[in-house]
Amino acid sequence: MAIYAMADLHLAIDNPEKTMEVFGDAWKDYMERIRLNSGVVGSDDLYLIPGDLSWATYLENADKDFSFINDLPGRKLIIRGNHDYWWGTASKMQKQLIEKGFDTITILRNSAYVCDDAVITGTRGWKRLEDDGVTEEDTKIHNRELARIKLCLDSLKSADPGHEKTHIFMIHYPPTGRNGACCDFSDLLEESGLVDICLYGHLHGRAHSQIFEGEKNGVKYFCVAADYLKYKPLRVL
Repeated sequence: MAIYAMADLHLAIDNPEKTMEVFGDAWKDYMERIRLNSGVVGSDDLYLIPGDLSWATYLENADKDFSFINDLPGRKLIIRGNHDYWWGTASKMQKQLIEKGFDTITILRNSAYVCDDAVITGTRGWKRLEDDGVTEEDTKIHNRELARIKLCLDSLKSADPGHEKTHIFMIHYPPTGRNGACCDFSDLLEESGLVDICLYGHLHGRAHSQIFEGEKNGVKYFCVAADYLKYKPLRVL
């Protein structure tokens, strides 16, 4: 079993006015490219999707997008992105997905998924407090996400107390600043000693200049935003 990852699918099958193709040639035919390039994933593999899956506002309006995701090869593990407005409670969403027959998709929220060689967890994250234009509301959301990261780390420890497997943390927002600059999120991941690989997305176009990849304090960081990967899932394990 291999593990692949790609974030920011930004599907808009029933919302053509939201298509990412308006952002230029880099996004041309992106949904079809995602479908074709996902063929590298095997039916027994894991496919990690760290947020921004669908432009739908409500889960009830996202059937075609989730059908698309469900039909991609492998078992999909998903977390929330900042544009996943359809997101509700994990238990309610998982129940609805199962009822609709979308049975290859598992929602992660403050929990861990255990497979043969790895344990995976994750949460959305948010803006860094060091970013420009951070509001009081941003600070509140940031602090809530810090608490969720701690819950996710606890879930890793509970699922694999001996740290015998590879621990993978998905977060939608970049957990570091430019060139790997520290912030609360990366500090938590690195100081815990519980995270081996951190996957994130969110950054597109010119923002690719802010991407940090590499190892820092024992954690290997990878950006898996779809346009950064040219719509081909990255094999991470």
